[in-house]
Amino acid sequence: MATQPIPAPQPSHGTAIEYKAFARSFHGSGPAVLYLFATCSYPTGGYTIFFEAGSKPGEFELLETRQQIVNPLVTYYVADWTSSQPLATPPTHVKITDAHGTHSVPVKPW
Repeated sequence: MATQPIPAPQPSHGTAIEYKAFARSFHGSGPAVLYLFATCSYPTGGYTIFFEAGSKPGEFELLETRQQIVNPLVTYYVADWTSSQPLATPPTHVKITDAHGTHSVPVKPW
């Protein structure tokens, strides 16, 4: 039995995508960890959505992969990303690109 090829990631086509970005300093002030969140829906299940850092600081993509087997049920998704390490100067905005275009998202303090 042949295996199915893994679909290549592409920009998210999710419906009603909403982004949130936060910077949290764990020691009161100074360097902060950057957190990104995305929520959306698809008309069927079987998707995976995730962030990928772009080629420039503060730029990201929301990508999707779709499984071969899907169910005909509206399904809701969330993706998150963290810088893992504190940034000396977190950005005030990030740019996130999906299939609907590029969005400027304000980074709020956590």
